[in-house]
Amino acid sequence: MRGAFFAAVFALLCACDTCAQQPAAKPSAQTAYVPSMTFDVASIREGKLAADGSLTLSFADPPHSSLLRLTNYDVPNLLAVAYGVERAQIVGLPDWARSPFTFFIVEAKSDVSADEKLAKLTDEQAKLEKQHMMQALLADRFQLKMHWETKEGMIYDLVVAKGGPKLHPGGSMPPTPGELQSWGDRKIPPIHQQGSSWAGFDLIAHQCSMESLGKMLTGQMGAPVVDKTGLTGTYDFDLRYKGRSDDDASDDPKMPRPLTEALPDQLGLKLQAAKGEKQVLVIDHIERPSAN
Repeated sequence: MRGAFFAAVFALLCACDTCAQQPAAKPSAQTAYVPSMTFDVASIREGKLAADGSLTLSFADPPHSSLLRLTNYDVPNLLAVAYGVERAQIVGLPDWARSPFTFFIVEAKSDVSADEKLAKLTDEQAKLEKQHMMQALLADRFQLKMHWETKEGMIYDLVVAKGGPKLHPGGSMPPTPGELQSWGDRKIPPIHQQGSSWAGFDLIAHQCSMESLGKMLTGQMGAPVVDKTGLTGTYDFDLRYKGRSDDDASDDPKMPRPLTEALPDQLGLKLQAAKGEKQVLVIDHIERPSAN
């Protein structure tokens, strides 16, 4: 019973907004900006279940601040934050690091000058710096050694389904009061997810490109999703779904349909399995973190 609980909890964590907004592939060697920042102070300790057996997950990772707080993140999700990968892209982890019963509380920060530098960077530059800071922390405290490889495997092509797309023009669907309250003074991203793995998710888009949708779907499907729709505009939509495929379908007619069914039904798009190259993060060495 507890194993099922953890599987559901960590599936939700993988689909959270922070993970979904990370790039799903190895950073390009042509990236002009070279990040170099590191954290000044950091605390890492193993998390524990509450007395009732529950587990609380939370994060604070403002892009233009050196602050980072990750509560009860397992190793794959720490790697997702640091390298912008999905769990399915990580290979070579030892048993202890793959276990959902091993999770950590990470708190890290740099000085005022670091915050001032981050505040002056573009969103993409600040994201690269925060990833670099996390990579350096994992190398130092987890003794992480890794490398990238390109492998051929299953990917998905995102294409237009029979009958054509069912998308609203970008800007035609204003944010809901719930979204405005949830995001506060932060900018609402072009695409984000809310909900739970038990009741279902809403994939909400405001002026979202098909490329951005493909990146988000990569996280849900556990394999690269390549935009082959030919749609070049930006779009608004609210996609309601639960689970990935027919294997996750519920017998309850009131429950949302799986992602592979919801896409053509609600958005007029579909996923086609294909063969292609994908980047994988190979873990050469990792240890439990050193003491604070």
